[in-house]
Amino acid sequence: MFMRTQRAADMVSGAILAALGLLSLVASLNISGVTGEHLHPRTLPYLLSLVIFITGLALLLGGWRYRGEEKIIAWPDREGWKRILISLASIVVYLFLLEPLGFTLSSFLLLTFLIWYLGRYNLILIILMDLATVVTIYYLFYRLLGLNFPVGPLGW
Repeated sequence: MFMRTQRAADMVSGAILAALGLLSLVASLNISGVTGEHLHPRTLPYLLSLVIFITGLALLLGGWRYRGEEKIIAWPDREGWKRILISLASIVVYLFLLEPLGFTLSSFLLLTFLIWYLGRYNLILIILMDLATVVTIYYLFYRLLGLNFPVGPLGW
């Protein structure tokens, strides 16, 4: 396998992230706006794409420049692949629930499940972390940036 070392994995992952970031960056430039919008609809996708591109490039260059000891990495075993696939499936379910439940509630449910499943934390701690995250999401995206996401049955 090509990516048996941390250096190779960093270079390949960085190249993939940089390519995805660049592709998203170009795609975000085609998002048209509406006159009178508080914030142009392409602003958030553009900024996130730029961050993905820059961090991917940094990861690629960091791996390319690394000259230390080659660290062999262990790839996920059967349990690891199961965790990855369940996490990806939960994101797909999240996308399907986004419209009927709204951005805030569906994000709360996704976070609750992933933190519980991946971290096995206490349920009260999970709910407290989720509430803090949902309040941050609400104020950052709805209030501060003025973006429109599906509101769902809660109306906020």
